[in-house]
Amino acid sequence: MKKWIILSIVLVAIIILWQAISIYQTAMSPVKDEMERATEIAKQDAGLITVEEASTYNGTQSYIIVQGINGENEKMVAWVNEENEIVHLTKAEDGVPKEDVLNYLQTDREPKEIISITLAMEKNTPLWEIKFKDNNDQYNLHYIKYDNGEYFQRIIF
Repeated sequence: MKKWIILSIVLVAIIILWQAISIYQTAMSPVKDEMERATEIAKQDAGLITVEEASTYNGTQSYIIVQGINGENEKMVAWVNEENEIVHLTKAEDGVPKEDVLNYLQTDREPKEIISITLAMEKNTPLWEIKFKDNNDQYNLHYIKYDNGEYFQRIIF
């Protein structure tokens, strides 16, 4: 009798895990499709030969930011909007490097924990988005302009 109970519990756990994985994959499928579509658009319209990274940004509008190498061996960054159009394309060397953004944050603020530093776009302005927790355990979103490193916006919650 004990074996049947244990076997039943294990079987139910396996079914629950299987269903959770299935639900997750179904939920993430549209995001994956959009990432692939944006990557193909960046390859075709921006001339990227290889794609190194693609990420999403969901602010007032959603963007997929694709980073890769073009035919002239230059690292490029393309911001693709929801209508599958490249709204901004630049050489990575023309933007502020991620390391400089991190240095700016550590000199301007005192982050307790840096959560992420990613590319973003608001009001047709390419940005770096820095997510961090401050010493008061408040979440901070700090936006720095990608092209010149100037302050753009700060949100605390």
